Amino acid sequence: MSPLERVLACSLVLAAVSALVAGEVPAPAPGGSKPPRAVEAPPPSKIPEEERWVFEPPIGDRTDIFVDREIEIDLLKRAETKGKTDEPGLLPPLNDDRTTPQQHRDAALELIRRESLKVEGLIVARKWDETIKVCDNALKALARYRETDAEIRKDCERFERFRAQAVEAKDYEEAQTAFESLDLRIEGILWSPGGSLAVINGEPRARGINERVKDCTIINIDTDRVDFLFHYNRKRFEFQRYVGDRKTR
Repeated sequence: MSPLERVLACSLVLAAVSALVAGEVPAPAPGGSKPPRAVEAPPPSKIPEEERWVFEPPIGDRTDIFVDREIEIDLLKRAETKGKTDEPGLLPPLNDDRTTPQQHRDAALELIRRESLKVEGLIVARKWDETIKVCDNALKALARYRETDAEIRKDCERFERFRAQAVEAKDYEEAQTAFESLDLRIEGILWSPGGSLAVINGEPRARGINERVKDCTIINIDTDRVDFLFHYNRKRFEFQRYVGDRKTR
């Protein structure tokens, strides 16, 4: 082979390699045969029925395969132990391995914030029994901090004031209901040299100050009003009745 033929042969080889790399010309099959043709998929009409199955995941109840089992197990354990703490539903136990003392105190502060808002709403709604219950639970949960934490001690004292107000309001409303059931009506006020007298329904004569009427004691008689002292649950309450009025003002 002459030098010119060799140069032409090398040029043809380089051109073929360049075309093969660029994807323009398929690589020749071994032995000089033609490259194999791509296998075409058969039309859907010729695919057997049992091979036409397509996966369709169920809607809404598919289980995600990418689940952190450690986190899932920890959440399940927390759900099982919920309600078994020394303060049910309020704070985790202080000796919980998953809770540091600082985290436990932070949880206590969050409890104070949440329960305070709840108590204030219950007081506005005049739900005294629920207010007392929430305060009792909060005080029980925070008892361990009362002697060691000045900030939380002040919050405990505030819950005690809320509770006392709820108890007082509850007793007053119950006493008022009991007083209303007496159905006292002032029919008139009479003047006398010894002092004014009140004409009260059901009484055989007019009554003066310090006289008893249906479990009550008259403590004042005005021109259009009579003040009564009423005992209920070992507490003293004062209620008024106006002339011709059946309701307490």
